[in-house]
Amino acid sequence: MGLSWMSAIKLIPWVDVVQATPGIVRGARDLWSRTRGAKEAVAAQPSPVNASDDLAQLGTRIARLETEQLEASQLINTLAEQNAQLVATLDAQRRRTRALLAFCVLLALGLVATWLR
Repeated sequence: MGLSWMSAIKLIPWVDVVQATPGIVRGARDLWSRTRGAKEAVAAQPSPVNASDDLAQLGTRIARLETEQLEASQLINTLAEQNAQLVATLDAQRRRTRALLAFCVLLALGLVATWLR
């Protein structure tokens, strides 16, 4: 039988995830900056005047691949930022759940103490 959602969430090392998130976001931003910088550097280079058809096709293919790489890095950057937001939200939810649990335990102890009097 599969794990329940709660047990699956408990298995996740949240401290490690929270600590790793800034590094992931920073890495995605660095990748985004490098990819954008490479695209601008290639666009600034002059193209050869008398290129054969093969070279022209290769140039077109490279340009298309660079565009795809740029789009992929944009996607990675967006996903990393969304992941950071998700981790922050889950961490806040975990703290609220612990506070609610502590409140419920205190309330139960208060009820038991009142009932025993």
